Amino acid sequence: MNTSNTPMLEVRDLKMHFPIGGGFFNRLKLGGKGVRLENPVVQAVNGVSFKIGRGEIMALVGESGCGKSTVAKTIARIHKPTSGEVRIEGEDIAGYGFADMLPVRAKMQMIFQDPYASLNPRQRVRDIVAEPLLEQTKTAQGRKDVPARIEALLAKVGLNSEHAGRYPHQFSGGQRQRIGIARALSVTPGLIVADEPVSALDVSIQAQILNLMKDLRDEFGLAYLFISHDLSVVHHIADRVGVMYLGSMVENAPRDVLFAKPRHPYTRALLSAAPSIKEKRDKEEIVLSGEVPSALNLPSGCCFRTRCPFAWDRCARERPALQDVGDDQTVACHLIDEPERDTA
Repeated sequence: MNTSNTPMLEVRDLKMHFPIGGGFFNRLKLGGKGVRLENPVVQAVNGVSFKIGRGEIMALVGESGCGKSTVAKTIARIHKPTSGEVRIEGEDIAGYGFADMLPVRAKMQMIFQDPYASLNPRQRVRDIVAEPLLEQTKTAQGRKDVPARIEALLAKVGLNSEHAGRYPHQFSGGQRQRIGIARALSVTPGLIVADEPVSALDVSIQAQILNLMKDLRDEFGLAYLFISHDLSVVHHIADRVGVMYLGSMVENAPRDVLFAKPRHPYTRALLSAAPSIKEKRDKEEIVLSGEVPSALNLPSGCCFRTRCPFAWDRCARERPALQDVGDDQTVACHLIDEPERDTA
């Protein structure tokens, strides 16, 4: 296969549903009408599709519970997809078992949100970083080279050889995340899935880690799937941004296009809610009302219609599909077909 034009990651119609059985959820009543949910299912991800090129950083953003972290964990095969395709360099891994995934782990690694919980407190740093490397190294010479490789990796993320013999509790949060990055780099992957990698860190440390990740992208040609709820962080690091709401992708665009010309009402609301140093914003703010619907009982039609200030009867009947609006931007909203209804 010619991989020069093959995306590092391609996700096609990905769905991740979690069945819930027994107990409270089987007795759940909706809307006070005594409706019982038979075989209740949390529809966490519903038909998400996107691509990430080599050396590209794509961010997924949205409110808590929108499904962005579930997408990340499903791609990393922490969860097995309900349906859809997850292609790493053109290879569909959605149905792979544990043994099948081992060679794929050399192409894809993950950085987790909590840099302490993701590190084994009983292991020294050298063993933490070496673990994925030893899984992939089968020759005696390769294993002999592991200590030197670990020292080089620690140096690459701003740590030194003295740190190799210490335990995770002896490091700050930022240092622990550097260890997590070194572990991810150990098998020289082409893709790193980063699930809220700086959200648990102080702002000053966040900038250091983000700059490190960008430098490593430039040096090794890494592609990142970067999960975040912080739009300022996303603006700093991402090349492309996908916006998720209630398990669906509602907008996908290059970073500068999305921040300058957001088209979906939810994207516009997110940007309206983001802190700004300007006394007056350039565009009229969109303020959302109501609560996010339950993933146990999704609205008909557009999943955002119950909170959208522009919703009309079509939104309840038809689920909008992502459509190209130019500038490499896709939007799932009926306002694209009927722009006269956009009164903002």
